[in-house]
Amino acid sequence: MVIGRLTDGVLRGVDRVATGVSGTLSETFFEPTLRLGVTGLSQAGKTVFITSLVANLLDRGRMGRMGAVAGGHIEAAFLQPQPDDTLPRFDYERHLAALTGPDPHWPEGTRQISQLRLSFRVRPGGFLSGMRAPRVRHIDIIDYPGEWLLDLVLLDKSYAQWSAEVLARMEKRDFAADALAQLQATDASARHDEATAQALTEAFTTYLNQARALGLPDITPGRFLLPGDLAGSPVLTFVPLAGTGGRGSLAREMARRFDAYKSQVIRPFFRDHFARIDRQVVLADVLGAIHAGPEAVDRLGQTLTELLAAFRPGRNAWLTRLLGGKRVERILFA
Repeated sequence: MVIGRLTDGVLRGVDRVATGVSGTLSETFFEPTLRLGVTGLSQAGKTVFITSLVANLLDRGRMGRMGAVAGGHIEAAFLQPQPDDTLPRFDYERHLAALTGPDPHWPEGTRQISQLRLSFRVRPGGFLSGMRAPRVRHIDIIDYPGEWLLDLVLLDKSYAQWSAEVLARMEKRDFAADALAQLQATDASARHDEATAQALTEAFTTYLNQARALGLPDITPGRFLLPGDLAGSPVLTFVPLAGTGGRGSLAREMARRFDAYKSQVIRPFFRDHFARIDRQVVLADVLGAIHAGPEAVDRLGQTLTELLAAFRPGRNAWLTRLLGGKRVERILFA
């Protein structure tokens, strides 16, 4: 039932096209496309959500109460090759087999961006519908790690601000004691040494993994957890430090790499992928946060507030500039 209601919302644009109102879909010359981004915060179930969503859309018998189906406007639903040849395909068939096979198990989580195209053959509505041939509409589903979305809040922060916030949180967490001790024992004004930077980054990354395992959402920088081909690079070798330093100091180099992370990792992703998304679904594991305790619930609320503020009209001029003036039209937190 929940998937059905969410599906009805996603396909409402298709329903309106079928009845003669096409403003909700990105207009292409022949086949309009809606790009739906799906991500989630720490173990929120993105893969299961997308697999269930697609399975329901393909089996229209489950969707009898959806307007476009009830009105007979959708003649067929089917998968097609995705339009972006450089992106991995979302492995829908394998994930569905994992959930519905003889030995059901949770599918693997999202570790990189992927895409899946779901197409519909839609019968036109309206007075002259009998004189118009069915049209094909597409929904391109873009799945990407929630850790990457969390990095969005870093774009509006300086290295000093980020460091102060992270160190303050670590002081309240017992499991962060080892990493925090190493960071606090480091002289930020000392000359930069790469071996020291790597050792500190390893300890800090261990802390981030522990925080994620406990269901805490404040786990930036997200690429530290899913580095991919950036593993070991300077852009992923920095840590929060208290204090400042002059040219050549550890603090100055950490600040430089933090800025490089924003300009060379975060901004290109949001510019090249996020700017092309029409709708965005953000999943949050609320029950997991409740189970983890009051701090996790509080941090989840603060994280969602920060993310929502980035999209709120009048408060995201920097994000609008980054996306070339384009906004994600609607965002669903679930």
